[in-house]
Amino acid sequence: MDKVKPYLFLLPALLFVGFFLVYPAFMTFSVSFTEWNGINVSKMVGFDNFRFLFSDPAFWKSFYNTIFWVVGSLVFPVTLGLFAALMLYSLPGERLFKVIIFMPYALSGVVIAIVWSYMYKFEGAINTILAGFIDKRHLQPWLQIVPINTLAMIITYGWRMTGTNMVLFSVGMLAIPDEPIEAARIEGASYFQILRKVIIPMLASTTAVVVVMAIINSLNIFDIIWIMTQGGPYRSSATLGVNMYFESFLNFNFGHGAANATVLSVIVMAASVFYIRVIFKKREIGS
Repeated sequence: MDKVKPYLFLLPALLFVGFFLVYPAFMTFSVSFTEWNGINVSKMVGFDNFRFLFSDPAFWKSFYNTIFWVVGSLVFPVTLGLFAALMLYSLPGERLFKVIIFMPYALSGVVIAIVWSYMYKFEGAINTILAGFIDKRHLQPWLQIVPINTLAMIITYGWRMTGTNMVLFSVGMLAIPDEPIEAARIEGASYFQILRKVIIPMLASTTAVVVVMAIINSLNIFDIIWIMTQGGPYRSSATLGVNMYFESFLNFNFGHGAANATVLSVIVMAASVFYIRVIFKKREIGS
């Protein structure tokens, strides 16, 4: 009985994961091989949904937009998060600045998307500010122009996520021993030389974790895109997640949507496996 007790404590969590994660994933995978509108009896069609998917221009547009999002999430929130952590390192009042930078993450993605949508309107705050510096003829409705609308949403996403990456980098910097930094100071190295040649190289494992997490999060982005553009105009700003929603809940092609979800899941799982390997490698280095 004593050997069974530990598993009894795990049983609620296992049931929760099985019912809300494993079962839906299995059902999605099985639906991807059927033709089903959510009401009538499903019909097995084999790999037809995947053939349709890989020949559908909307899927490839959403795929390229997803890659755009991955690159953008690395260029903006990760780079800015690293820059903020480095610039605030040992700076007087760093806690206050970190709280200010982290605050956007405490807000709902829906709230942020609504606020920034008003800012990007033709008569919004951004054009009002730009009107003081450029000719009004160059002002644009930023969320209606491709691919500027995707870039605008990435900037919004970066504003929200920069604080999270800053915190992760700051935690990584706390694990750096003082001896190499003190030795560099004794040798006469400047502050920026210490950052470039001591601190940044020693943040390599933390950087790997942050990068992989940013990739996974950008692959799953949905709320900001749906609120700001709904994947438009004409699905030009849709990602794989938004395309999956279109096919499943607007076109009622649940087979196509499930096939899209399966492809996206494979990509996310591949990134997750890499992330787990990075975590274990980091622990081995730390031990």
